[in-house]
Amino acid sequence: MTASLFDLSGRVALITGSTQGLGEATARVLAEHGAHVIISSRKQEACDRVAATLRDDGFDAEGLACNIGHQEAIDAAYEHIGKTHGRLDILVNNAVLSPWRTIEDTDRPLMLKALETNVAGYWYMAMGAVTLMKAQGGGSIINISSIAARRPTINLALYSTFKNALDGMTKSFALEFGGDGIRVNTILPGLFHTTLADAFTPDQKREAEEKTPLGRLGIPAEIGHAVLFLASDAASYITGTSLVVDGGRVISN
Repeated sequence: MTASLFDLSGRVALITGSTQGLGEATARVLAEHGAHVIISSRKQEACDRVAATLRDDGFDAEGLACNIGHQEAIDAAYEHIGKTHGRLDILVNNAVLSPWRTIEDTDRPLMLKALETNVAGYWYMAMGAVTLMKAQGGGSIINISSIAARRPTINLALYSTFKNALDGMTKSFALEFGGDGIRVNTILPGLFHTTLADAFTPDQKREAEEKTPLGRLGIPAEIGHAVLFLASDAASYITGTSLVVDGGRVISN
């Protein structure tokens, strides 16, 4: 019974920003549990590469390029999904643009560019999913935020601001589309072993581990497991909430 709650066989999952890092790890976890995963990022070649790796490992995957900062790309992606699959059961909004700037150095063009991806992109990707999910009687949308929404970081003001916006978006979508069987939740990751953390100096890595109550950085698959839970029938009565996956970092000094 418990295992069947996490069985995603027959379900179609779209994961944006999934050609590397947490997104790629999430796609693999969902594929391992039976989902047909759609690997999505800006470049088709990168999407195809990751999808091919999954297929070589015996999983069901395809690549679909989509720059979520452009509405025409979003429309084209959903047109393809509708024609090819006729459904979408899981959307993981994970693509992100995170410029490293002080507040004073953040000009309006950069602000608007980041807004297009980190807020408008998430919003209209979710709206595309809602259209398909309403027609089929439900689905799960998972927005990937960050603990930066709760612990602002110097030079990442734009990133923190837009990740905060996801909280309101998630709750609003959950409220408005709950009657259609659509669940909408947010995951807030902490520091994980990704290309960003791999670039840390030994001292920076040690400091990050010391400030995390569990004493280590996360493994990318651990975000995938959190997504799996929220996407699965095990979370059938959960919507409009946030799940922090950070080893306790957000509660430490």
